[in-house]
Amino acid sequence: MKSSTLLSRSQYGIYVESVNHNGEVFYNLPYIYELDRSLDEQLLLTANTTVLSTLGRTGIFAFSVCMNLLQIYNLFVAGTCRTLQSLGAIQAGTGNNEAFTFVIRKSLRFITTAMGITCLLVLIWPQVITILFGAEDAASTVECNRALRIFALSFIPFCYIYVLMIIYKLYNQHSMALFISFALSLTVIPILWIMAKYLPQHMWYSYLIAYMIEAVVIFALHKARHIKFELKK
Repeated sequence: MKSSTLLSRSQYGIYVESVNHNGEVFYNLPYIYELDRSLDEQLLLTANTTVLSTLGRTGIFAFSVCMNLLQIYNLFVAGTCRTLQSLGAIQAGTGNNEAFTFVIRKSLRFITTAMGITCLLVLIWPQVITILFGAEDAASTVECNRALRIFALSFIPFCYIYVLMIIYKLYNQHSMALFISFALSLTVIPILWIMAKYLPQHMWYSYLIAYMIEAVVIFALHKARHIKFELKK
């Protein structure tokens, strides 16, 4: 007979809430929150554990707020990528390079505008988001404000890298698209762990550093393989 077993998803949710509200009677939630399908659950759970063990209750609260903010960025990214993939595939199929380039240019312009506005709002008024998510004590407010400002910056390279993955697919550069897909899932956790171990006071920069490393590696591979964005006739 087993004496222990792994936590289910519901049990893990209760565990996280109990850590956030230590000593309080708190599990009467009036809303159901669902994770976006684009999120890597294993990545999120591992990141939760690292943040919790390093920064404690205030850290895990700030991290949960940042992950909810990620959902806003996912709206922009998911919508842009769906439009780009459908319209881009049509133009690529017809071999209309001018129209294909126009679709890519418009998609990048939209994602840049959306990210610019949201990032600016978060950088100027992080306390508004913090209050909306129920921060009550001063420590949680300060930590959350700092984390939000850094995360807002880290989402910029993330969004561009994600869109770039779709562009590689449309140009039939499937190996590069596959590499980006794996990199987005596997790069963050090692950087987060290293920062937590050696520079815990700067741990919120982990995502930004990871995505910047990915961007550099993608650029190096692109140049090394002499990839050209040209439609195949």
